[in-house]
Amino acid sequence: MLNNSDEHLTKRKEEGKEVAISEKPLFKKLIQFLQEDSILNQTVKNEMLTKNMQRIIGFELVTLLVNLTVIAILSFAFQPTTSVETWWANRIVMLHSVSAIWVSLMCMITLYGNRKKNRLINTKIIQNIFFMYILVFGIALVTVDQAITSNITPFLLVCTIIGVFILNRPIDAFVQYLVAYIFFFIAIAQYQTEPAVLTSNRLNGLVFVAIGICATTLIWYSERSNILQKREILDQQKKLELVAYYDDLTGLINRRKWIEQLNEEIERMKRYRHSSSILLLDIDNFKAINDQYGHPVGDIVLQEIAALVKKELRICDRIGRWGGEEFIILLVETPIKEGIAIGEKMRTVIETMTIAVDSHSIKITLSIGVASLDCEKDFLTSYKKVDQALYLAKNNGRNRVEFCQ
Repeated sequence: MLNNSDEHLTKRKEEGKEVAISEKPLFKKLIQFLQEDSILNQTVKNEMLTKNMQRIIGFELVTLLVNLTVIAILSFAFQPTTSVETWWANRIVMLHSVSAIWVSLMCMITLYGNRKKNRLINTKIIQNIFFMYILVFGIALVTVDQAITSNITPFLLVCTIIGVFILNRPIDAFVQYLVAYIFFFIAIAQYQTEPAVLTSNRLNGLVFVAIGICATTLIWYSERSNILQKREILDQQKKLELVAYYDDLTGLINRRKWIEQLNEEIERMKRYRHSSSILLLDIDNFKAINDQYGHPVGDIVLQEIAALVKKELRICDRIGRWGGEEFIILLVETPIKEGIAIGEKMRTVIETMTIAVDSHSIKITLSIGVASLDCEKDFLTSYKKVDQALYLAKNNGRNRVEFCQ
């Protein structure tokens, strides 16, 4: 039998277990969220780096202009009245001079890195260097300013500007801002001797860093969301294009898309004055294949023929499913004589092959019509010729190539 103290201890242990059990799923959810967030960040890093490269180049040019302007004003328009002001002006001019030289080098490195093979890797390195340079430059300005003023506006500006204009992963930005704040915390005490002002500036600096981190995080997630939404829209467009322009059975373009590409070739023919040919292919006795083996087998035959014929073509040629068991091919920059030879090669390849479906071995032959594409007339004129050539091939015994001038 347990006494009161033992019961109380047992109860506390049980409560502790319940708390641990209840917190464990929350911890797992946090870990899962961070993992998924990291994966999403990785998927958009290339786009982010590309945008950063454009922004960094513009930002470098603006920084260089500011450097030169400040140097000109302090060198020619500012008249110091005390030794402290003279010291301050000289140090500010020196900082902006060093900055101008450094930014000029960074501009050249950025432009050069953008042309190199590993462009994205170079951009990542340049981005991190530029990020830390701007923070350090702002801290250096604030440190020198403490000799004549308690103002730390330059540090606020660099924290905010970098947070808004440079796309950086929140975790990377947090580390960089933290390092910068430690540097700021130490450096600002070099010329600021008032304890209250020093404490105030350090606290304000912490607030500025927090603002920079928040700005970086918000901008990053906003840009990431935009990129992912654009990808989703592009994916939907591709799916719609597949439905609108591609035959779902063979994967070839459909009649509508083929005619669209044919019209583009006609315009090229008018401009460059070259010859192109059209081939119209028909699978011999395809109805008998469907009747004997069934439509699923017939579908496989269509897929195999489409793949085999496409393999014989160049990348620039266009093959589409015309309808049923017919395929149509546009041979770009190919006179009719060469078109006939290509058609004969296709016919021979198909004739010598056997398509194995389940336990069936099916022999296939093609009838092919060939005609020149007339760019001076509408497509219907050329189609009538190639259709007539196909009719001759089928009427003369099938498994042959015929042409019509």
